[in-house]
Amino acid sequence: MMDIYITEEAAEKLGNKLTDGKHIKLYYDTEGCGCGVNGIPLLWITGEVAPDDVKIETNAMPVYVEKSHMLFYADKLTISDYYRLSSPGEILNGRMNVVIRP
Repeated sequence: MMDIYITEEAAEKLGNKLTDGKHIKLYYDTEGCGCGVNGIPLLWITGEVAPDDVKIETNAMPVYVEKSHMLFYADKLTISDYYRLSSPGEILNGRMNVVIRP
């Protein structure tokens, strides 16, 4: 199972965006990247949770991840200030975009 840690700074910034029953979703965007294995991790602030989304309990707040996209991530991830997504072995995205969705 995936383990996500959110730093205090990132949790505060993300928490300020969670209004009206919104959730955080770690989304793997492949649009315009050539093929399904090339993509960019993004953070979605969304009110919708898809049936295949997996709820990951973190130290700060739940994060949803599409089950089919979990293979693109390491088992241990950190979301830090400026929304950097990293694993113990690499930086996956130095500054993830935060997309507000319906």
